[in-house]
Amino acid sequence: MMIDRLDLVNLLALHALVEERHVTRAAKRMGITQSSMSHRLASLRKTFGDPLFVRGGGILVPTPRAEAIAEPLATALRTLEQAVRGAGAFDPAHARFITALALPDPLMSFAHRFVDVLRRSAPHATVRLTSVPADLGAWLASTPGSIAIAPVDFGGPSVIVRPLGRLRFAVVGRRGHPALGARLTTARWIAYPHVVVRIGNGRPNPIEDAIARAGVARFVGFEAPSFLAGLLALRNGDLLMNAPTPIVDDVVGMLDLVVRDAPIPLPQVRLGLLFHERHKNDPAHRFARERIVAEIGPLFARPNRIARPTSVGRPRGPT
Repeated sequence: MMIDRLDLVNLLALHALVEERHVTRAAKRMGITQSSMSHRLASLRKTFGDPLFVRGGGILVPTPRAEAIAEPLATALRTLEQAVRGAGAFDPAHARFITALALPDPLMSFAHRFVDVLRRSAPHATVRLTSVPADLGAWLASTPGSIAIAPVDFGGPSVIVRPLGRLRFAVVGRRGHPALGARLTTARWIAYPHVVVRIGNGRPNPIEDAIARAGVARFVGFEAPSFLAGLLALRNGDLLMNAPTPIVDDVVGMLDLVVRDAPIPLPQVRLGLLFHERHKNDPAHRFARERIVAEIGPLFARPNRIARPTSVGRPRGPT
């Protein structure tokens, strides 16, 4: 193909020659010597198999071949320049872009805040919400506009992590639960059936590992497909659940549940905003990242909401 033999600088030289109709002026326009421009013209003539220009009246007169090339070449060079320079300043009020947001299940009840903020400031944006996939690194690498809120070690190579805070697992149950009215001991904790969340992503359950290491046996009374389903199951009966704070705090408050410290050490999970490095300098992606961090960051700035039981009166719930 002829295009394989073309040089971009030679094409720029041809464009300059077409517009200037003079070797010296075209050379000056490109910032090269007249001799260099003459060499480029000779190379172009050889490539196209056509003289391209002939002299007439002190100027270069394009041949029909050069005239046929001139306008498509000018259009192509303008398109290339725009692609290299970019589309200009990012304007969220008019930009059309997609934000694909992967959230852990407990944050799904919080997702409307992200959507509201993005839609208010970027009305032409599309938000695609999904759960955190098993192969998060591959999803971030292949999905346009992808952002995830997930444990910081979920990303893998080429994934940039912006730390958000630590999740603490605490024990949650209904207000008035018999195990939660006094200091929660291990015996009280395991005396009641537990809710276990199985989200099906194939990753180890750190809570089950911690319980096994502590040598504690518990009875699983309900296996839930999500944290939200598990929390909803606590409103009645005597089920207990280990849930991550602070990201379940809003749901816990809405359901009037009580939160207590676990009687054994449970793991803390470092949560972060994760995205692939190829999106780092994309203005629309940066805009979405900053809005998401602005919404979720305050969750981790709240005071510790785990209630401590009092010696008299009804136990306090989350405040």
